Amino acid sequence: MTSVTRAGHWVGVAILAGYALDIASNFFLQPMIRTGEGAMGLLGGAAAQPGLIGSIVLMGIVSGVVSLAMAALLCQLSFAKSFAWLAFLLLAVRAASFGMGGGELASYQLFRSLGDAMLEAPQGALAQLAEPLWALVTQQRDGLHYPHLLLGGTGALILYAILFRSGWVPRWLAAAGLLATASQMTGVFTGILGAEVSLYFLAPLALVQLLAGVWLTLRGFTGEPQR
Repeated sequence: MTSVTRAGHWVGVAILAGYALDIASNFFLQPMIRTGEGAMGLLGGAAAQPGLIGSIVLMGIVSGVVSLAMAALLCQLSFAKSFAWLAFLLLAVRAASFGMGGGELASYQLFRSLGDAMLEAPQGALAQLAEPLWALVTQQRDGLHYPHLLLGGTGALILYAILFRSGWVPRWLAAAGLLATASQMTGVFTGILGAEVSLYFLAPLALVQLLAGVWLTLRGFTGEPQR
């Protein structure tokens, strides 16, 4: 097994790990925070479930570190190749995404802290401001969430551009990734503009990421990269 093939296995594992962590957090754990209607349904739910909030934050950090490690590995493999600039651009985008994700994760800790304070003094001044504070913090979270998703889609677009240029995977798989990321970015951009984000735009990338992750985990990179 060549070092390039072995690196492909690790990239596949990284894609699947990030996929599993992000899907589990966004679609399973985060909806569990809310335990009722209104502001206290979210803030009180966060305060009552510190372990859940901690798990969401930890999974977000691990996902970001995995993405950075994968980008660093691709930089090493691509060094002195014509597409090396794409790999270093990917690393920069992943680093920016990691930083933006940290701000988004801080919102969940803020949900919990506010909920704790309001539950300790349910008739206090802070509790009386539950609705406007809830609106403010959720808008701050959403204001980071959609740009973060868009930046994540940009990173995926660069990744599949690297795979297309390098010849490490079949061209049809890399091309499918490019089309899927374009779809995801289009859907997320509608959210930035204030419209509803349709899952139809997001589903193609989820399917391609799963396929690419499984393919690379089982087969690794094939052939020598293009110069």
